[in-house]
Amino acid sequence: MRRALVAVSIALVATLAALALTTLGGPGVVTLEWTARDLLTPPLAPVSPTLVIVARDAASEARLGSAVWDRAVLARVVTGLARGGATAIGLDTPLGQPSAPGRGGAASDVLLSHATAAAGNVVFPVSTAEPVSSLAPPSRAVGHTLAPPERDGVVRGVPLVVRRDGREVVALGVALAAVAADTPAASLMARIPAGPDGAALIRWAPDLHVIAFSEVWRALERGEAETLRRLVEGKTVLVLAEPPGASRATPIGPLSDVAIQAELVNAVQTGGWLRLLPRGWILVGTLALAALAAWLGLAARSSSASLGVVLVLVGYAAALALVPGPTGLALPVVAPLTAMLVAGGTALAWRQAGATRRLRGLEGEVGGIRAALARQESAVETLEEDLEAARAAVARSTGAERDLSHAAEALREQLAAARLQEEQTRTRLAALERELRAAASGPASLSDATLETLRGQAAEVGIVTRDAAVLALFRDLQKAARASLPILLAGEAGTGKELFARAAHRLSPRAAGPFVAVNTAAIAPELFESELFGHVRGSFTGAVADRKGHFEQADHGTLFLDEIGELRPEHQGKLLRVLQERTFHRVGAARPTTVDVRIVAASNRDLGRGVAEGWFREDLYFRLRGVVLSLPPLRERPGDVAALAERFLEEGAAEAGRRVTLSEAAVGALQRHAWPGNVRELQQCLRRAVALSEREILAPEDLRLEPAAGAAAKAEGDGDPAVLDCLRRNGFDMQSTARTLGWDRSTVTQRLKGLGFQALVDAGGDRGKAAGVLAGDPALARVVELKLVEYHEHLLRSISGFDSADAAVAACRRRFKNLPDRHFRSLEALVRQHFK
Repeated sequence: MRRALVAVSIALVATLAALALTTLGGPGVVTLEWTARDLLTPPLAPVSPTLVIVARDAASEARLGSAVWDRAVLARVVTGLARGGATAIGLDTPLGQPSAPGRGGAASDVLLSHATAAAGNVVFPVSTAEPVSSLAPPSRAVGHTLAPPERDGVVRGVPLVVRRDGREVVALGVALAAVAADTPAASLMARIPAGPDGAALIRWAPDLHVIAFSEVWRALERGEAETLRRLVEGKTVLVLAEPPGASRATPIGPLSDVAIQAELVNAVQTGGWLRLLPRGWILVGTLALAALAAWLGLAARSSSASLGVVLVLVGYAAALALVPGPTGLALPVVAPLTAMLVAGGTALAWRQAGATRRLRGLEGEVGGIRAALARQESAVETLEEDLEAARAAVARSTGAERDLSHAAEALREQLAAARLQEEQTRTRLAALERELRAAASGPASLSDATLETLRGQAAEVGIVTRDAAVLALFRDLQKAARASLPILLAGEAGTGKELFARAAHRLSPRAAGPFVAVNTAAIAPELFESELFGHVRGSFTGAVADRKGHFEQADHGTLFLDEIGELRPEHQGKLLRVLQERTFHRVGAARPTTVDVRIVAASNRDLGRGVAEGWFREDLYFRLRGVVLSLPPLRERPGDVAALAERFLEEGAAEAGRRVTLSEAAVGALQRHAWPGNVRELQQCLRRAVALSEREILAPEDLRLEPAAGAAAKAEGDGDPAVLDCLRRNGFDMQSTARTLGWDRSTVTQRLKGLGFQALVDAGGDRGKAAGVLAGDPALARVVELKLVEYHEHLLRSISGFDSADAAVAACRRRFKNLPDRHFRSLEALVRQHFK
């Protein structure tokens, strides 16, 4: 309902603005002055259905010259047409302009004057800028040839009368039709529907009857009176004998002023007029079209909103061309188009502004929820430790067991409430993150039909997935592949970045060119320039021949730079120069080499964080991130595990030359596994199972999946850096980190608590500085700081009742017994610092 009100409001404002603009226009634009009487005026009954145009042509110019003809020629033509039975003859030779001496002079003017007088039905055009000369031939009538264009530069109507020398001069077309009908021009004009400005809108006819001037002249020279009679008897004839001059735009193409008058003659004789809509219809129609454009701009999906507005504009433009012919109605041009443009553009801008506000609101809400979750996690962890301490005290106590038991029960209740609140917050956070991703990506979730189409298209390029997020990335890849922008693929190792890079090449206009994949981490530093840019013979020891580098090998194709985050700083600068200038020097070469290469880069490291920490160049980062696609790890898309497993099992079975399938229990085990190595680890697991198992149906034990304990031991063996890296990847979400490592959450908490105590000691007690060091990413610093504050405050509360540092340290040894020994030294340092 709110969207409809906004659309109507936008349409109303746009309509008023458009009508205000068009009130200064000409015929066909100022439509509000027309009334229902004008709309219902019946067509004029035909006066004479025939009009012949005798037009100057190439043959006549070859015979009589390409400049202005001698008026003796026109006199002979007028005489011949009159004898042939023409009811009216129009000449495009203007009055008041005597012949030049070289073009017949006064003698020719006299001949034309005598021929005009003898015919008695000749009409001449007259200029409105100059007085009529006394040398003007005695014509039956004269007429003006004015045809002013409208605001868009197109002539749609002709003024029937203009003022000249204090008197009214009718249009040449009206004067010619009046002579042909042998009736006063005023009588004809009384039946012509004209606008408030005195102009009549013509229903333009592109197929008027035209005769070549050379054909008439040939009949005159040969004395073929019968031929002339057959051509012009009983017809109105307009002779276009002047050289081609300036033309004006009309609905049927460019026409000269006199040719426009020919269309006016035809309209008078056939009743071919257009009538404009009345005021109320214009208002309602413009408002409806503007409302439709605004509604499409607001209500359609983001990807089709602009297209919908454009289609409405194109549809109305088509109606402008198609409606007048069969209906005789001239649709307004400027007002509706202006209203639709303003309404559609305003609606799209409104939609974009609303999406931006919504996105910012979601981001702020997600930040607040994350902070609340961090505080609740810390509260849960603190209560768990307090509960454990209470249980230990109960076990040691002999006299106050009941009181301690009540305290422990109260703590358990608080712990249950805190856990429930944490779970609710976590659920709200997940919902907000999904909404934030939807808002950031533009369109809402893809339809089932669209997803199915994308699955088939992805499979054609080797990408097997049923995950909606991955399919949305593939759709973005399809669009990005058609452009020349560089593509940056981010994601953990084994998520299929090279597969996406090859798909980008196959879907691009460069598919016929080479695809060159380079693992930049595997290039020896001293061979970097030789490998990427090539070398010439003798440039260094061992260079026995010229060699093309990877850039030159990928010319007119795609170069895939994998593990781009491993480049050294000096190599990053050299790569940036090549990407900017598209030229480089082979090692030892004097002349530069120019290439046309599309870059697709990939990294499993956070390059944005690398820019913040200084190990990756910012200018290179922004040069590479034309289109960024972040591939999710396999653990976040468990629905793909079964489909990928089926594909890899088929490949392994084909290599082994036997038939193998997975049991339901084995598929379930695969889907429950964390897959820290992602798709690559899944592929190796299934190939190993096919190679080592002799069964046709593989069971869970045939997969030899690493148990959670093994994963925990592995992470334990990797030490604190590995745990900290896992925490960073999971945004310091303790539950997600524990699931990734295969630990329980309390173990992860103790590791982070120990790292936090150590960071506080190193930072001299500065919590903000310690949090920044642990977070590694400024976006995570606030969450880490909240946890550090809670850990530190809990430590201080634990030692608040002791008189000496030694007693407090002894108590902390019991309270924080699960803290790793290497971190207890940091805790002890904080305690002793507090007592000092």
